[in-house]
Order: sequence, then C-alpha cells, then structure tokens
Amino acid sequence: MNRYPFTPFQRNGIARSAGGHVPGNPIPVNPALFGKGKAALLVLVLSGICVLAPAAFAADYSLAGGTVRFSAPDGWPMLMEKLDGPRQFIALQIKDPGNATALARITVTTEQVDDVQGFQQFITAGTARARKLPGYVANTSAGNSSSLRYTASENSLKYAYTEVYAYRAKTAIQVRCIRPVAAVSDWIATFDAGCRSIAATIEK
Repeated sequence: MNRYPFTPFQRNGIARSAGGHVPGNPIPVNPALFGKGKAALLVLVLSGICVLAPAAFAADYSLAGGTVRFSAPDGWPMLMEKLDGPRQFIALQIKDPGNATALARITVTTEQVDDVQGFQQFITAGTARARKLPGYVANTSAGNSSSLRYTASENSLKYAYTEVYAYRAKTAIQVRCIRPVAAVSDWIATFDAGCRSIAATIEK
C-alpha cells in the first residue's frame, strides 16, 4: 500500500463523505465548552496546524502513459525527467541535511519491451551497468531475484544502492534508490521507507 498521504482532493472527499473536518477549513469550536478566550486560542492553534499540514502532502507522478504511477513527498524535488519515447524516467532528490554535497535520489525508469524476455534483458543491462561503477560491492545478505543491492563510490563518497525491477503490460520498470552510506540514522530510515513504498507501488 502507498504510505504517503492522500492528495488534497481525496482528503476533502473522504472527510466530507464521513461527515468529518475538511483539512484547510477552520475547525468549529463551541465557546461554551472552553470560554471565549480559550476557544479563540484553540482555534488559532488548530488553524496553525491546518496551515502547516500541506507540507506533508504527496506529489503524484506517472510514466509510460499512466501504466506506472507513484507518489512521493513534496519535499523531494524533481531532479530530472523524460516523459516521451520508449524509455522514460523521473528522478527525485532526497536532501541529506547532514551532508549538502551528497546527492541522494530515487529514480523510477520505464522501458517498453516486447515480452518477458525483453524484461530480462532490461534487468541484465541494469546489473551490468551497476557492476561497472567504481568500488562496486554486491550485498548478498538481502534482496531477492527482482532486486539488487550493492555499494559503490560516487564523487569520493560511498553510496548504498537498491534496485528493484518489475514488469507490467509490456513495460519494464526499475526503481533505483541511491543514498550515502554514512548519514544520520533517522534520515536513512526515512529514505529507506520512501524507497520501499515506491518499490511496493510499482510491484503491485
């Protein structure tokens, strides 16, 4: 399942259908329960929460004519994209607050293939490119036949790589997650969770 928040349109629809509060609208408060002063303060606090909430909204992306769809936090800006031709991709940057020079990113790539054999060739080509990276070391302790985990060097920094592959409707798909090995544990946990979430979406 997608772990990221619904879009604002979806959140509004869900809230209205459930008779609940619509994010972004003031929450009604009964002054009799708190007194006028406390009620006014509560409204200000709750309104502030509503103003801050959009920072957590997810951005939606699609490739291969909508065959592949996924979401990512708004705080992960797009680095590059190519949305035409048989091979397409979207690259997102996940900034490491502890290392401004590190370029952590997640790239989703699609390629039109004729059949499962073409998909296997797509995986073989991706694996071959990985093995040519400086300092490539395979991680055989985790992963399965549809994923590849390894470390390699980039601009004198050691990075951890995760590549997940999937096949759907004559479309070969790769999710490639790249982050520095040395980083704050909380940031690594957030990055890895985002990588797993996008990979789980494309594997459905």
